[in-house]
Amino acid sequence: MKWLLSKLGLLKQRKKTKDLNADLSFFKTSLQANAIACQWLLRKQTLLLLRQSKGSALMIRIRDASGDGTVASKLVELSLKATQAQIEAPSASGQMLLELGYRTVGGDFITLEYSFIDLGPKKVLQPELTNWFSNESDNIHQDMYKLATKGKDLGGSEVMPLGR
Repeated sequence: MKWLLSKLGLLKQRKKTKDLNADLSFFKTSLQANAIACQWLLRKQTLLLLRQSKGSALMIRIRDASGDGTVASKLVELSLKATQAQIEAPSASGQMLLELGYRTVGGDFITLEYSFIDLGPKKVLQPELTNWFSNESDNIHQDMYKLATKGKDLGGSEVMPLGR
């Protein structure tokens, strides 16, 4: 059977496919109880490049991809030997873009693999507006004057004679 496959050229294709599969990379993410679990495998050539580049670092960058104008992001530095990580979710809702990459010596981020994770519809809490004038003193002008003069008599209207 092998002889027939080799004559047809199919045996060589299988061997090439096995070699190709041995050099693939992947980046897989999943949501687990308020954390994002990440698993990855990098090509041997990529790891060699990172080891030879002094000052570069393997990283996971998490960015908000909800499309509402939010520009929040989080960076986690990793060991070159690591193949998995648990990262606390930066938000409880929205879409997140997770990028496995490296930071160059110059500070640029180069993406190697990426994954999207959906944390559900984004919930934006509006800040509670404070009415600063609701607790105004009944004698606000006198209180402000005392604050401005720091309790000293400056010779203003308080020393004027009332009648002639």
